[in-house]
This record gives sequence, structure tokens and C-alpha cells, in this order.
Amino acid sequence: MKQGKLVPITNVQKADRCIDFLLNRPRMEMVGLGMLYGRPGLGKTTYARRIAYTRGYVYLRLEATTTPKTFAKELLQNLYISFGMGDYLPAGTTNNLYKQCIQLLLDHEDTVIIIDEIDYAFRYPQLLGAIRDLVDETLAVVVLVGMQNAKDRLNQINEYYFDRCNYFYEFQSVSLEDVRQLAAEVMSVECNEAMVNYIHHNSAGNLRKAVKIMHMLECQYKVNPIQAMNDILAQGAL
Repeated sequence: MKQGKLVPITNVQKADRCIDFLLNRPRMEMVGLGMLYGRPGLGKTTYARRIAYTRGYVYLRLEATTTPKTFAKELLQNLYISFGMGDYLPAGTTNNLYKQCIQLLLDHEDTVIIIDEIDYAFRYPQLLGAIRDLVDETLAVVVLVGMQNAKDRLNQINEYYFDRCNYFYEFQSVSLEDVRQLAAEVMSVECNEAMVNYIHHNSAGNLRKAVKIMHMLECQYKVNPIQAMNDILAQGAL
């Protein structure tokens, strides 16, 4: 399988629209805060990482142990690298670290920051507030990425914060056409319609499962293509 490709399936196209909308917003009137969310296995993290890599965005992933200070340090380090300023070992108070981040973002207005696993921040009001300050005090775009209930939880925790979010997109189940497009671009063997139907049916709209099935089929097909097709047809994929 071809690795590292960001195939423009439906979720990718619509997530791109979120970022493009925020980048092209009236910046003096709207903050650049958006959210991508959805069930596990639909490709949110894959999208976040690959779009950050291909476009030069800053990608941060929160963890259960992330605190406001560790987040500020990681952000500052990533900003230095993103702006070609070399390695930097942040030190100082949490407030001082955030001030440095704010100043760098003021100097680089087109910065896009993608914060994955935002659900971990819901337990830290100070961390959520610090992320809000990034978009309130600068022209940067910040895209939050979370689970299927992230939008509702954000609204419950802080209605004011929720109202400042100017774009929401919920990742949807992978369609048959998505599977067809994905298979054509990442599989190293020709994927016929029977195989596409088989992948879509057995993955039940889950992108992670679809990729695993593609890899399995590819391996089987390379060894014995006739047997691989017979197995697919025997399972009623048509």
C-alpha cells in the first residue's frame, strides 16, 4: 500500500473547507477558532497530522497528563521550529510562556495550529482558557479535534467559548465512493468493484477498518489473486 497519502475523500474535503473558511474570514470581526469532531476510526487524527505536515501547520496532540504549562512549552517549541527559528528549550512561568507564544503569533499572522484530542482539555478550564486567548489576542487559526461528543461538551462547559467557535464539522462514515477512491489511490493492486463492495461492507463506514481490510486483501491478492477473488465472492460482497 502507498503510505502517507491524504486522499481527498469526503471528510478530507469538508475538513479542508473548515480551515479555508477560517483562513479567509474577516479577521478583524471573527476569531479563527474551529472544531473537527466525530466517532473513532473516521480519520480525524490522520487528517490532522497529514494536513499539518503538507501545509506546514503546527500540530499538537493533548494527552491525559497535559497541563497548561506543558502545553505552553510544547506550543512554543513547535512555533520556533515552524518559523525556522531553530530548537528552543522553553523555561519560565506558565504566564511568561504564553506571552512568548502570543508574541510569536502576532508576528506570524497566518499561523494555523491544530490541537488534537481536545477532549483532554475539558478537565482543565485554565488550559481551555489559554487556547481561547490564542485566538482572542492574535489572528492565528486554531482547529480543535475531538471525539463525537466534543461539540456538546464544549457547549456544556463554556457557552461563551462555544459561541466563539466559527466552524464545526462532524466527520461522517466512509461512503462507498470514498472507499472506491481510497482503494484506487493507495492500493498497489487493482481494486475491482467486487473488492470495493467487500471493503465497504465489512468496514461498516470505519476508515481505520477499511484500510486494514485493504492491506489484508492486497497481501492475499499478491499471493493468489484467484483465491482472493473467490473468497470475496463467496462472502456475498456483490
